[in-house]
Amino acid sequence: MKSKIILTLAAMTSFLPLQQAFSMPIEHVYVQVIDVTGGTSAPLLNKMSNSMQLVAQQLLLDRDTKAILPAQQEYATLLSDIADRVLTGYYLQSTQLTVDKESELILQVRPWNTAIRNVQVDLQFSGIEEQTSELLESKLPTLKKQLRDTIKGASIDASDWADGVLRKIVRQQVEEALPEFKVAVDLVNEADKTVVQVIIYPVGQLVRNVDYCMRSDTIPNILLMKLKHKYADECNKLRGLPVNYVERQKQEIEELLLNKLRNEPEIIKYNLQPFVNVLPDTDMGVEFTIGSDKYKIWFEGYGDIGRGKDNLSGKAHFGKFVSPKEEVFGEVEFITEDVDWNFGIGYTRYWGKSGWSYIRRIPDGENNYKLEYNLDPKWRLRAEHFAQKNRNEYGVRYRIHEFLSAEYVYGGDEFYLRIIGNL
Repeated sequence: MKSKIILTLAAMTSFLPLQQAFSMPIEHVYVQVIDVTGGTSAPLLNKMSNSMQLVAQQLLLDRDTKAILPAQQEYATLLSDIADRVLTGYYLQSTQLTVDKESELILQVRPWNTAIRNVQVDLQFSGIEEQTSELLESKLPTLKKQLRDTIKGASIDASDWADGVLRKIVRQQVEEALPEFKVAVDLVNEADKTVVQVIIYPVGQLVRNVDYCMRSDTIPNILLMKLKHKYADECNKLRGLPVNYVERQKQEIEELLLNKLRNEPEIIKYNLQPFVNVLPDTDMGVEFTIGSDKYKIWFEGYGDIGRGKDNLSGKAHFGKFVSPKEEVFGEVEFITEDVDWNFGIGYTRYWGKSGWSYIRRIPDGENNYKLEYNLDPKWRLRAEHFAQKNRNEYGVRYRIHEFLSAEYVYGGDEFYLRIIGNL
């Protein structure tokens, strides 16, 4: 009798763990969709798997395995029926359901009809110039290949799945590389190919106009006319870009323009140093400054309004830099009223935005002393002393554009406006 009781207790203790094993909640449900042909890409299969996982979780998650196991085949059949309807474009070949604390559902599928073999990606930037579009596309170097690899081999009837996956891929790359842009993606099946149409368009404030200038303080501006017209077109290609993009990529845009300018024949021939400054705005500014570290040559014509005499004159300046901050020069001045020519030789010392000059006038033997200060690229202050006449002259100069400036002058006993033509 005692031995029977011991055997009964032993049987009961061995049965309890088995009963507990068949009476546990389902904590996780993993779903895997497999294309038996091996053609469908992982992103598409993951998308289909995630969709079926939501269905399987609603049916099985937190349910007791003891309640599910007796009806395991019925659950598998139900999931197969749902998969037939959900997985558009694919036949369901087999369903394997494993019920456990961590359950697993494996669905094997194959495309309905033909699979996609020929994929073309049509990538466009709306409202952007072609050359600028090429720059933007370079920010997305792997996009086209990733789109082709994602859709190639998939069922031609699985456009619903492909559309969502393709949109996600494009949006992720654009948000990372071009956050100032949005995207539209469409999938079109044609007779012999599948076309992925991607349109990327700017949002927010856009560059509407470009205020462009090219100037030089060291060579005649007239020598830059060819470059001026060429780079006006280059700058206009920036229209349509988001202002925020220009602000973020300011240095890159400047470097792009600068590299092109450095390779121009005129720049190379005269050993010039170009500089570019981009001012992001809806009415964007682009300033080109062309300089030389060897020579300083300029020609100016003066028309004075409100002056008693010598109202029309001109001056030519020929300078040579003997060091980065020192210049020796000669000047020729012509005054039309007296048909008089004046000549001068001089020296200028530069520091910062300032320049101090000494000029010896020939044949008058007059000594001139001049101090100039550049407030910014457009505004300049001048103070000049003519020793022989013991006269001081002060001027405030404003550059209207590359070939025209205006200076308000106080000449000791009179005020007048000087219009300056810069050649």
